[in-house]
Amino acid sequence: MSTDGVKRLIQQYKQPDSSGKEVYWSNEIKGIWDEITKPEPGDQVGADGVARTISPEEAAEFAALANERMSKTGRRYYDRFARQVPGLLQEAAPAGGGGALTPADAKRPVFLNGAGWPVPAADVAGQPDTRTAEEGMYRLALAVSQASQRGGDLGALTDLPVADKAKLAENAISIARRSLQADGQALDGLTVDETRQLRSSAFTTLWALGRALSPNGNTARLSARIHGAMMEMADGETDKRLGQHMVRILDRPDYQKTLTANQAAEVRELMAEKIPQKFDVGNIMDDEGYVRWQHLSGQGEGFLRSFMINLPKKAVHGAKFAKVKEGWGSAEYELTFPQPRGEGGRVKGIRLSVREFRNDMFDMVGQKTGFSYGGHSNIGQNQEESIARAVARGLKAETPQIAMLDLCAGLDNLDDDLEKLGNLEVLTTFGSSYFWKGDLEDDRGEFEGVTRSEGLESLIAMFSSLTNEEDYEAMRGRVSDAIHNYSHERNPNVVFPTFKDYREVRWAHLDGDDDGRMDAGDVLYQFGLKQAVADSAREFVLQHDLPFDELRGDALKDAVLDLNVATHYNDRMDGNAKVEHKFISGGYFDGEGSRDLIRFRDGANHDGKAAVVAEFNSGLAHTSKEAMSALTQYMSVMYMADENKVRGLSEVDRKLMALTFAAFRLNYDGLGRTDDQRIWRQLLAAVRLPTDMPYGPLASLLDAEHHDYSGNMEIVDKYKAELSAETLAALEAQGVGRPGGGPPVA
Repeated sequence: MSTDGVKRLIQQYKQPDSSGKEVYWSNEIKGIWDEITKPEPGDQVGADGVARTISPEEAAEFAALANERMSKTGRRYYDRFARQVPGLLQEAAPAGGGGALTPADAKRPVFLNGAGWPVPAADVAGQPDTRTAEEGMYRLALAVSQASQRGGDLGALTDLPVADKAKLAENAISIARRSLQADGQALDGLTVDETRQLRSSAFTTLWALGRALSPNGNTARLSARIHGAMMEMADGETDKRLGQHMVRILDRPDYQKTLTANQAAEVRELMAEKIPQKFDVGNIMDDEGYVRWQHLSGQGEGFLRSFMINLPKKAVHGAKFAKVKEGWGSAEYELTFPQPRGEGGRVKGIRLSVREFRNDMFDMVGQKTGFSYGGHSNIGQNQEESIARAVARGLKAETPQIAMLDLCAGLDNLDDDLEKLGNLEVLTTFGSSYFWKGDLEDDRGEFEGVTRSEGLESLIAMFSSLTNEEDYEAMRGRVSDAIHNYSHERNPNVVFPTFKDYREVRWAHLDGDDDGRMDAGDVLYQFGLKQAVADSAREFVLQHDLPFDELRGDALKDAVLDLNVATHYNDRMDGNAKVEHKFISGGYFDGEGSRDLIRFRDGANHDGKAAVVAEFNSGLAHTSKEAMSALTQYMSVMYMADENKVRGLSEVDRKLMALTFAAFRLNYDGLGRTDDQRIWRQLLAAVRLPTDMPYGPLASLLDAEHHDYSGNMEIVDKYKAELSAETLAALEAQGVGRPGGGPPVA
């Protein structure tokens, strides 16, 4: 066999056919394969005179052909020969294999054997059995993920010789294909989750290899081979969330910089298939061509009566809503366009019903209708209670459905909305949604109501876009024009499923695999994660009952999402570009041997912009959501003050502001005061604060606040007045109010 001969034939056979397209025919594919398997001195040769080993360089040359045009018969020959490549490589002489890819004393060490397989032990030679292969591929992907979390690469992998990278790539591709061919079934004794994990790990491994290769020069063919295989894997992935994960990490800037312009364009096309960029309005139209919509108005502020007055004043493409039916606390409206709109004129108008919200904003899930909510968020509780109600009733959207939630800072529940409610797309707010009060009058008389709201303006803009059958980018533009306001941290305040909003916002608020690491920083999708057993009596006592990489992290995700909301409503954080809505959960760190509870560090969002990453001790996996949120709120203020991201807080004041921040979260966690007091007492002990500091007075001060809901200096000063001189003196010490060595280990 001759690498030069293989290259020569590949170039020689790449000739235009009668239509001018370059194509490889079956006899040419056979000729290339014959050249690859032609024995040379020193080769292992079978009884048929064919070489039984091939070099990684030749394997890479042949693999790169996968992206070329072939005749149908040529493609069949190619696929048949390609399946033989891993077996021939496995018996080849090692090209530097057998080395450790992680430290040998690591908890999950991984080695690369001479056949190019990542294996869990140095003495595993040749092709491992499927279970060993799954474990080895997972360990390698986990090491890649951990290195990525630190902002770097797995050096032992990126430094491999090209020949070893080629063998590893072929093995990852072949075993990932086997996993996908199992089609949702278990593979060779693995569980279904392990079978899916196998191809997820293989994808992460290929991604890391792709990042380490130049698309030019002597690695161009291997780079193209790996990228083509990843595109094929992502395109064929049957698990929706894993498929979305795959295209997301293909979109990461650190991978995109290795692509050609054509490859980058192909990634965008595949992203649009996995993450639809347009809603098909036909999914919510009735048989007469009308878009069906249900709107829920929040309680208080005259929201419902105001909506009924304001809606008929609004026009969609020149047409206005007319009331066709009214009941107690509800009404129905109809809008008919002068000329039908949309594809083939199929959209005749809009039929909208409105009523008051009763913790049921998702009761329409699964129906052939769009829906919206406009009102207060109650610091996330209105969404949380509505989700719980919908899940309890088994509601799920089987066909695509769309909703718009107009409330203050609605992103804290977006992940749960999308995960639990099926094929539902949710448009919601980044920060506070503004409305303006004034005197209104209806048939019930005069009242103070909402004269104008960003929610209604957004809804009308969305209707204009939906009925024109525009994509989300155009819809986003219409809403931005309608509600642009310099007081918002970002415009528009509504977050859409556009690529731009995914990169800037959504992936920082979504956790597809529930490991607690937000998608923006997650390069390994994990299956089969386990929930640690709760221990309400020892919320903050470190307990290491499960491996840190196998833990579910819902509480971490929720704690950081809650933290972002809280930063909007504190007088020291609102408008502070260093901290307002700048936190991302980084999941668990291996906490064995460490007393750190939470580690904050500077990091980056998917789009490369600065963010603060919060990582949690794996010994807190048993901690309840409510306790985790309170701890996160407290520790975040101490971090912000200590790092001068928030200024003007003395040693005493930063601890009192941190407690105020934590108490705010307890006030709105949906639990009663008994639970709040239980968590409060344990929190004081965990962060080494005087145990006589009362919760009740601080909670009452927060209840009475109607602007800076999560705290301000006035609240801190009033709470300070409740404390004894001894307590205030104790708070002066730096060792008080910081976990230091942490709480005792169980």
